[in-house]
Amino acid sequence: MKLFDYKDLLDKEEKEAKAIDEIFMSKYLASHYQKISSLDLDLQRLPTIDEFFFLQSDTSFNAFTFIPIISKVHAIKNLCATTYSISAKVISALLELHDSGKIESITLLISDSMIKRNPKVIDNLMAMATSRPNLKVLYAWVHAKVCLIQTQDSHYVIEGSGNWSENAQYEQYTFANSKGLYDFRMQLFTNSKLKKY
Repeated sequence: MKLFDYKDLLDKEEKEAKAIDEIFMSKYLASHYQKISSLDLDLQRLPTIDEFFFLQSDTSFNAFTFIPIISKVHAIKNLCATTYSISAKVISALLELHDSGKIESITLLISDSMIKRNPKVIDNLMAMATSRPNLKVLYAWVHAKVCLIQTQDSHYVIEGSGNWSENAQYEQYTFANSKGLYDFRMQLFTNSKLKKY
């Protein structure tokens, strides 16, 4: 009676090891590292499903810069963003994309310290929100910088050190197309401690 063949066991282990190597190679190939100076010139394409770009900037562009690039390719159904700081110029550009139909709905989660740090910008934003039912503004003590963008077929996530203001310089970003990460980060916007003004 023959229970097993040692050579068969070795062949099986070798095949399993090769399969594991291929899985790790696929995961590695789905991650790309790039240092960029100009996002619209250096970023050659958007990430495909479950692909992650790890980006590093050395010149001035901010986290908002990703939005017009995506909106050139896709209609944006839903945009949710958290930031510590946001500039009047970024708010104007965001509302222009919304009003022109490129972004259907917007939720902004802004640090509540911004209310005292820059009341003029916040007053302007809140005035704009009163005439736009698809614009929701929330406040909390937040320092996270995450932007979630849902399109017809994609779930983009942009995370990094850059605020939505004018002072970005040396920053790092992760730019992904991942429904799992999108759903996980969406919890930032459903927290019961958020304040709506």
